Amino acid sequence: MYPVPEMLGWYMTALTDSEEDESDEEERAEEQTQDGLSVLLDRIDRLRQGSESDKRESLNILLEQRDEFGQKSEFLWRLTRAYCDVHDVSITQEEKKTYAENGNLLRKTSFDKNLAVISQR
Repeated sequence: MYPVPEMLGWYMTALTDSEEDESDEEERAEEQTQDGLSVLLDRIDRLRQGSESDKRESLNILLEQRDEFGQKSEFLWRLTRAYCDVHDVSITQEEKKTYAENGNLLRKTSFDKNLAVISQR
């Protein structure tokens, strides 16, 4: 026979309705965020297949959404790729340099963030 928690001095508590509601709300919010991210990434992937102006638009959209999704690795990968795409379609060396530097900086900081998360596990 295994000891029951009460025999070990432990006790169990039931979640209150408000705690269950909070948990459900957090799950729904995360699902909505994930759905919104999926829709955004699908749109960005389609734009990437398009013209030069589509590629520039994809970068602008990603930059506008950075506050909301900036901690998601899938988002950061698309943003880095968008910088590379716009670099490739840019004409002037100054513009190419700016996009290359911004993309490289983003890549480095994204890598550092992911490395920190992995090392905490």
